[in-house]
Amino acid sequence: MDENTLKYHRVLLEKVADALKKNNFEDVSVVDSKEQAKEKILKLIPANSKVGAGGSMTVRSLGVMDELKKKCNIVQHSVGMPLEERKKIWHEATGADFYLASPQAITTDGHLFFIDKYGNRLSAIIFGPTRVVLVAGYNKVVRDLDEALWRIKNVAAVKNAIRLNVKTPCVTAGKCMDCNVPERICNVVTYLLKRPAATDYTVILIKEEAGY
Repeated sequence: MDENTLKYHRVLLEKVADALKKNNFEDVSVVDSKEQAKEKILKLIPANSKVGAGGSMTVRSLGVMDELKKKCNIVQHSVGMPLEERKKIWHEATGADFYLASPQAITTDGHLFFIDKYGNRLSAIIFGPTRVVLVAGYNKVVRDLDEALWRIKNVAAVKNAIRLNVKTPCVTAGKCMDCNVPERICNVVTYLLKRPAATDYTVILIKEEAGY
């Protein structure tokens, strides 16, 4: 990536960071790389903390979970786990010291957008954990509400449907078909206009592309 593009990403993300701070997300930072984001998270979370996480590809791309497993109690479901077992873990995650996740879109005026199948991740993001850590690459930034809703349905959800190998129309169409099939993964949409008043947040914006 050339120097001018990096400068552009910095300017863009600094504006988004300022907007998030105006929306009462006080702990917001811009970092140059996924490695720096990883280091920041590892410094933030002390040993023996209970750490909840969903299936975020952004968080996974940092490689931070493997490091946290060495010093923390990780509360996270695994692929193929029966739904009833997953539900127990999801309930436990809402009481974690930290919860790691990523928005599927962020508007330039500092609104955070999420889409989910079950809503467990959205619940934990809004209320429960002592601190929610949100990480996003520059690729998640959009202009406004319409672009955010389009992105979470037609980019993030479709890529995740492909990753999960589910039998939904979007996998072959390459775009949201607003389907009504059992394996649909985009049942719940939530967006944060301001910081939920009872939850503390750390938001880390990365000048690199990260996640879906």
